[in-house]
Amino acid sequence: MASMKKELKLRFKAGPQEQATYYWGGGTPSILPNIEMASLAQIALENAPLKIGGEFTLEVNPDDVTHQSLKDWKNIGVNRLSIGVQSFMNDKLEWMNRTHNSDQAHSAIKRSQDAGFDNISIDLIYGIPDSSLDEWQNNVGIAIETGVVHLSTYALTVEEKTKLFYQIKKGESHSPKDERAEEDFRWYRRHINKLGWDPYEISNSCLPGNRSIHNSMYWSGESYFGIGPGAHSYDGKHMRRWNISNNGKYRRALGMDDSWFEEELLEPKDLINEKIMTRLRTKEGLDFRDLGKWAKEVEKSWKPHVDSKRLFKNEIGIWKLLDPGLFWADRIASDGFIT
Repeated sequence: MASMKKELKLRFKAGPQEQATYYWGGGTPSILPNIEMASLAQIALENAPLKIGGEFTLEVNPDDVTHQSLKDWKNIGVNRLSIGVQSFMNDKLEWMNRTHNSDQAHSAIKRSQDAGFDNISIDLIYGIPDSSLDEWQNNVGIAIETGVVHLSTYALTVEEKTKLFYQIKKGESHSPKDERAEEDFRWYRRHINKLGWDPYEISNSCLPGNRSIHNSMYWSGESYFGIGPGAHSYDGKHMRRWNISNNGKYRRALGMDDSWFEEELLEPKDLINEKIMTRLRTKEGLDFRDLGKWAKEVEKSWKPHVDSKRLFKNEIGIWKLLDPGLFWADRIASDGFIT
């Protein structure tokens, strides 16, 4: 924590720089003692002040949500919660090695709403092995009934060196199947549209007017600062930067030399590929004019997806994914990359 405070002062030593959003997550910041969180917030506000009306999101685990923690989070300025529910099914939570159960998930949401947090997002995982479409439909129905205004939905992925990775390797658990995940995904998109929600990005949907400002800035290519081990930053133009992820090396090198971070100058092709990857995922799509001199090359690469009705370019030149292509967005985007 002391190192993160030190980094904040180093990054903004030229003077305070106002920020549109704070997003505290990646890990489990909700386990931090309030005194530590308040101290970090104070340093952040001094060096990178949050603009009036700015969005301050905190990622939290359901079992960390108490009446006192909610009060403490409000006191430091948090105005949006992202609650890692993942599922309302106890057997699936146990299978994913989550530390909370369904009752705690419900309680966390209700307590947050009672404490005055009206901007709440919850995460849900679909495509879980040995699950069914009925189970996913039940999960989504429960989530909607809680009254939250935002849902982040992700297909289950298996990361190397995790418990699930080794269970699958030993044959103790089944691998996720694309067919199962696609069935959940396509039903969800149809359902959320029928409910009048705004599916503004492939993994994110909300009641109208409740888009995540932070995430939307990321997908539109705006600048952001990442603080802490492994955190990434982008200047909004052509420079990407990331801190080393090793905690000890990060602490020891911070401020002594430049070995605690790396930088990459993005080439024009890199920037185009970045736009293809991020903007094709959004409801607004990708403007062909953003592709510059590579527009025709990209269009040629995407012809198979156009022919298969996964992708189209509308009358004003905006590339958008059709329903059959949404689940395969990353693959379709990579097919259009400039090499």
